[in-house]
Order: sequence, then C-alpha cells, then structure tokens
Amino acid sequence: MNKLIKAASMIVLPLLLMVLTYLAYKNVQTLSVPQLELLKLAPYAVFLTGGVLAWKFNRSREFFLIVIFTLAAASLQYLPELPGTGAAMALPDLYVILCVLLPVNILIFSFFKERGIFSLWGWIRLGLIAAEAAAAVWAMLPERRGLLEQLQLELLPVNLQGLTPLSQLSLMIFIITFIRLLIRQMSYRSSQDVAFMAVLLGMLYVLCLDHDPVAYALLWTMSGIILITSIIQDSYAMAFSDELTGLPSRRALKQDMLKLGMNYAIAMLDIDHFKKFNDTYGHDTGDEVLKLVASIVKDVTGGGRAFRYGGEEFTILFPGKSIQEAMPHLEQLREKVAKRGFTVRAQSRGKGKAKRKSKSRSGGAGKQIYITISIGIAQKNEKSKTPDAVMKAADTALYRAKKKGRNCVSK
Repeated sequence: MNKLIKAASMIVLPLLLMVLTYLAYKNVQTLSVPQLELLKLAPYAVFLTGGVLAWKFNRSREFFLIVIFTLAAASLQYLPELPGTGAAMALPDLYVILCVLLPVNILIFSFFKERGIFSLWGWIRLGLIAAEAAAAVWAMLPERRGLLEQLQLELLPVNLQGLTPLSQLSLMIFIITFIRLLIRQMSYRSSQDVAFMAVLLGMLYVLCLDHDPVAYALLWTMSGIILITSIIQDSYAMAFSDELTGLPSRRALKQDMLKLGMNYAIAMLDIDHFKKFNDTYGHDTGDEVLKLVASIVKDVTGGGRAFRYGGEEFTILFPGKSIQEAMPHLEQLREKVAKRGFTVRAQSRGKGKAKRKSKSRSGGAGKQIYITISIGIAQKNEKSKTPDAVMKAADTALYRAKKKGRNCVSK
C-alpha cells in the first residue's frame, strides 16, 4: 500500500496540478481586474521560492529551469512594453522563439547530471542560458527576419495550421523531449522526470492558445509549483531511502517504529560472512550482493516492511504479528536467499597498484556462489515493552542464530 501511494503521488500529483490549472483557466473570468493583475505577479513569487529551495537542496536542473522560466515569463509580459519595441512585432517573434527554446531547454537539462549550482558546471550552464537569451534578442532584430522564418518552415507535407499555431519544428521538439523524459522515467523512476513531463505538456497546451497573458501566468505559476513539489519529493526520498539498495533507510525505520501498535514483531537479519566476502572479492562485488539481498528482502511476505539498518544488516517490521505468525515468512525469505545464486563479476577499475589489487580479488570472476542470511526475531511482551527494546531482543536472537551455525532463524 505504501509503495502504491508513493508511486501515485509521484506520477499523478504533477498531472493533477496541470488539470487544476486547466480548470482554473476556464473559470478565470470570475476574477476581478485587481485579482488578475495580482495573478500576473504570482509566477515570480513561486519562482523565487522554487529557486531558493533548489539552491538549498542543490537541485541544479530545477534551479536552471526556473531561471529559464523566469526569463521567458518576464519576456512575454514586459518585452513588448519596452520603449521602442512594437508589441505587434515583438510578441509574435518572441512567441516563435520560445516555442522552440522552452522544449529544447527541458530536453537539454534532462541530460545534465546534478553538478551543483555555483560550481564550474553551474556557471557554464548559466553561460548557456545567457547565450540563448542573447541569441534570441539578436534573432528578433529586423534584419534577421529570415532566421525566424526558417523556424516556421514546413518540414513535413502535413498542414497543421488548423490544429495549432506551433510550427512543425516546435512540435517535433516537444515530441522528442516527451519521449526522452518518458524513457528516463521508465529507467530511473524519478519524480523529476514526471514533473518535467507535466510542465512540458502544460506548455504545449498554453502555447497553442492565442497569446493569453492570464493563461501564461497560470502556466508559469503551476510549473513553478510542480518543480517545487519535485524538489520536495526527491529530497524526501534522499533522506528516507537508502541510495545503494533502494530500501527505506534507518531514519524511515525510526519513524515507522513510532507508528507500531500494541502487537508487533521485529526481525533483524544480516548476510553471513559478509566481511570475508568483501575481503575476497572486493567492495564493489559486496555492494552487488547487498543489492541482491535487498531485492529479495523487500518482497518479504506476511505484511512485513523491510529497511536497510546499516552495513550488511536489515530490519523487518511485522505490525500486528506475533513471532509464530511471522516465522513462516522469515523461513521462506531465508530459503529464497539461500537458493539464489550470485555470479562474481570481474573487477577492472582502477590504475597502478589499485588496479593490481582489484585484479587479485577477481580470481573468482565468473564463479557462482550462494549467499545465506541469519535472522533473529522478537516481539513486544512484558519484558520488551518498547520498539527499541524489541529490536534489541531481535538483535540478541540474531547473535544466537550466528552461534547456531548461521543460515537459520532464531527467536
């Protein structure tokens, strides 16, 4: 249920926010003139908030997209009003440029890794944005009209003018960007990519309207809110999920322990001879073993919730279960791990002495080995009345399982 809620919030929330934006636009006629003027300023307050959060949590892709959206919103709103700039000329030209630059930038920043905001990479990206802004101003000069006409050329023998004012080039970039984000989402399951897709679709819809400043204001505001939501979701995942295994982390365990009721069992388990395995095959292979075991542990049955406790140790909470009720599920888990073979891969990274050391550890490359786990379980009773006490009793039971010869469950 928790996984379902998490997936739904990650995927549905950004799209739901865009639907609400559409409904708000359809009912915007009920607003008074002062309210409409205030609405036109709302994007900048949201962008400022999002920029501060992105800087605070070091989310460079959201930060730079917010910078781009701020420049685009301000250009559409204020550029035609500048002295010497004819609104009849500036707005259509700016529209043509933004219909290309906005999806292009979302596409470009989807490829970039998080490299920091005020780092060398961050300054390079700011330079790229400044270069785009300068190129846009240059392209809008009267003597560069030919360039803008090139952006509106018909690339395919299909007439879409009755459906959308966007050029074929712009539509193609929107489609390519959406496909790119969809592929990333299927590979990495990132709320960031879902947020970018929602913003992209919202832009496509609004740009198909006839230069409506209210629609633009609503779009920019909701785009900023969606990016803020993405920052919060990803930051929460980083704080409460283990990066290596993908399981909830120890911090999440502590929070869930506070929610346990009057009847529950807690299991502690770890990988047998893990230190020896690390020393023999190397830490990279050890990480692969941890990920393999975690992938099995996360599917524990009986209503158990698995967590990465630390090192080679994992914790499983069984809310509303006794030891007798949880034992069959732990035995099933132990057997499943013991039967899953693991193929040792060759270690090839590193230089010089480090590389030779890595090679010395890769003598078993291609060899299939079998991993076992030991498990200790305890439940709440008169002796162990708190979750911490029950966990300590489970840890003691785990020690007994080790003394029995490992690869067993002890209570």
